[in-house]
Amino acid sequence: MFKVLLYTLQTALFSTLVAALIGISAAFFASKRNFFGRKLLLSISAVPLCVPPLIVALGYVSFFGVNGTASSIVRMLTGGKFEGFKFLYTTLGIILAQGFYNFPLVTGILTDYWQRLSKTEENAARLCGAGEARVFFTVTLPRLSGAIGAACIPVFLFCFFSFMIVMLFSPVGASTLEVELYHAVRTTLDIKAAAGYAVIETLFALGIVFAYSLVIRRTQKNADSMDFTAGETKFFSVPAIGSAPFSSRRQRASEYITFILLTLLIILFFFAPAISIIISAFHQRKAGVELWTTHQFSLLFTNVNFWRALKNSIFTGFSTGVLCSLCGFTWAVCVKLFGKQENAVFQTIPLIPMAISSVVISWFATLIFHRGNPVLLVLLQVLLYWPIAYRQIQNGINSIPKDTDKAALLFSRNRFDSVMRVYLPSCHRFIITGFAYSFSVSLGDATLPLVLSIPKFDTLALYVYKLASSYRFNQSCACGLILTIVCLFVYEWSAEKNRV
Repeated sequence: MFKVLLYTLQTALFSTLVAALIGISAAFFASKRNFFGRKLLLSISAVPLCVPPLIVALGYVSFFGVNGTASSIVRMLTGGKFEGFKFLYTTLGIILAQGFYNFPLVTGILTDYWQRLSKTEENAARLCGAGEARVFFTVTLPRLSGAIGAACIPVFLFCFFSFMIVMLFSPVGASTLEVELYHAVRTTLDIKAAAGYAVIETLFALGIVFAYSLVIRRTQKNADSMDFTAGETKFFSVPAIGSAPFSSRRQRASEYITFILLTLLIILFFFAPAISIIISAFHQRKAGVELWTTHQFSLLFTNVNFWRALKNSIFTGFSTGVLCSLCGFTWAVCVKLFGKQENAVFQTIPLIPMAISSVVISWFATLIFHRGNPVLLVLLQVLLYWPIAYRQIQNGINSIPKDTDKAALLFSRNRFDSVMRVYLPSCHRFIITGFAYSFSVSLGDATLPLVLSIPKFDTLALYVYKLASSYRFNQSCACGLILTIVCLFVYEWSAEKNRV
């Protein structure tokens, strides 16, 4: 058990370091430099919430697998002498997949904070003779430390509770707490071992969540006291890459090199696996020859199990999204009305679900109810995912001016009336975003349905997992592509509503 714990911490820590290294570097260019592709880089910040980890695993297998796209290209260039990349089913494969999957989350959070950071202290340091490197490490980086922690700690928790990627890529003899807990619950039926894994995992996660709550409150306090100026938030004044003032020729050259290297890494380990899923979905090996075809989609569309899984996913996703938005809105309103924005308990409660793994909560649910059902699945997803909606809705409610808030309480019949007349219309865009995120996370969740084992009830994510497990890889890529399109469609719908 101690060995499993160390391996879990090892993979989570190094995955977070990869996400932080790539995410902070990308955030620097996205917030401080103007370049082609910046909007695309910022638009992928929702990928960790909208694209299921199982799809990421399929993409890495499709691109870096022994018979994947990258291996085939290298094999062709070497005249068939190359056997194929084999790093994927190692600890390195887990770290790369999790790190590059989560780096957009770090980039999105940090870019928003970095863009609004006042330049007054940096300019004062330059006037005192400090070079750009010294300004960054002694002035900028300490002011960003809270935002970096707020971005990296959730990534660490995601990697700590990672299930599907570890399940598919872990080398022989190595496993994490989440995977071992699943095997103890579903395979060996070792209740004592399962209880031990669950206790250790939850205690560690609770400690991390407590640290996260401290970081969040400190970051929020710093953000409230920051000197934001309207001119500094306008991006058109940001210089292009290699054109920043106060930089030496050597620094500008290193900036070019860093940007090119960063772009190549993101293309290779983020975009290439995604594109490879599309290629695999439209490919079929016949008589040793790869053919472009829509056969995989024909197999899906003529299979009644696929349509049943799609219907079940829409039902669970919609129900979870609505209930998560309702819970998030209710809690955000209570925090606002009762003035508990600075209260540690009220701010920590929405973080507690981050310390509970899907395997743990579904296992305890089966111990209580003995058999899973669709309603139980929805309730468990709401219990785990409502903080996602709450975070979005809280931003909307906090953006309501204090004068508007006081006027609403003064002229309304009661607090409920002010909520319906002011709070609800003011943050409806944020409610839609919270619904979209909760819907997407629910749609991509394969762990809860897998552990609950609901009779004759497959979701689309679980259906993709079963196809991949039965070695129908191209068909699983086709199904995974449909799942991703549905998630992105809902996300784009919410984004369009926000623009309107």
